[in-house]
Amino acid sequence: MARTIAEIQNEILEEKKKQASLNGLTESKAAIWKLWINIVATAIWIHEKIVEKNALISRPHTLNWYREQALNFHYGAPLDPDSSNEMSLIWKDGSYQFDTTNLDEKQIEDSKIIKHCAVSEIDLETVLKRNKKIEEIEEIEEIFSDYFHNKVGVVFIKVATVKEDKISRIDVPNELFAFKEYIAKIKDAGNQVHITSDQGDNLKLSLNVYIDPLSIFINPKDIEYYQSKISNKPLTPEEQYELDNYKFDSRNGSLILNNNTVFPVLDAIKNHLKNIEFNGAFVKTYLVDAIQKAQGVKIPILSKVETAWAKNPNDKVDPIFKDATKIEYFIPNAGYFDMDTLQVEVNYIPYTFYRDKQ
Repeated sequence: MARTIAEIQNEILEEKKKQASLNGLTESKAAIWKLWINIVATAIWIHEKIVEKNALISRPHTLNWYREQALNFHYGAPLDPDSSNEMSLIWKDGSYQFDTTNLDEKQIEDSKIIKHCAVSEIDLETVLKRNKKIEEIEEIEEIFSDYFHNKVGVVFIKVATVKEDKISRIDVPNELFAFKEYIAKIKDAGNQVHITSDQGDNLKLSLNVYIDPLSIFINPKDIEYYQSKISNKPLTPEEQYELDNYKFDSRNGSLILNNNTVFPVLDAIKNHLKNIEFNGAFVKTYLVDAIQKAQGVKIPILSKVETAWAKNPNDKVDPIFKDATKIEYFIPNAGYFDMDTLQVEVNYIPYTFYRDKQ
């Protein structure tokens, strides 16, 4: 913050006292040297105010700055500062800000529709290094071609809201449009910004879980079929058909002491997925660790992982799943998984190794 003229004058006077050669100056109020101190102090004050203002205006905008601005977006605030609306976007202290003077805390919070945001970009060096592995880039035209083709210099913003305590895409007409207009208003000149808000990715998991039969319910009639599903033994067409159409007991996998209403494995999976930060990575090892801590679980084995980008809600075509079992971690395209479409298949096997060794 710039110093006041009086503060600058006092600092000059303090420095004067340290100079013995200046002790002979007259202390008259009309002394010419006091006038010069005032002139110099005023000039310094004007310079500091200019520097301060330029610093505010030229403040570099990082990726984190874009994220903060997105989370601070107020839906319903006009971009016109002369609007009669109670809340508007105004230019203040070198940046655009929402004027929420006449709103209470609930009104302010309700207008913030962006609850989750992730910002990223692709750097040119990464693209050039990748291409140099194939052949050395010599022509400047090739560099610019890669620059634009790979969307280098583009700021990618993923946003989502919360509905019924679940992450959800922004699907209300005009909300995403208004947010894009807001970003276009405040972004740095020349920057390209790509904004998306998609339906959560689909996830399909297959697991073989060895459980404590004293804690977790499993129908004895179903054990043979679970073991058949995880064994590599070839099956006849009739046996395969019977296995594919077998109806397992819906209570399998539930805690016995909780009247078969709590399913430790399924609950651990859902809680883990919900706690992954927005645009965070799905890590197979972390999921297995979370299941391992569930009550009654002895050995959890994640046998298959499949994922698919969400389709348009009006699209009747089923999503195309891709096998991601060999990938240790990946980030969902939408930044999160759709918990309503989560598919989990668990083969429950009684943990009886202590008897097998005898």
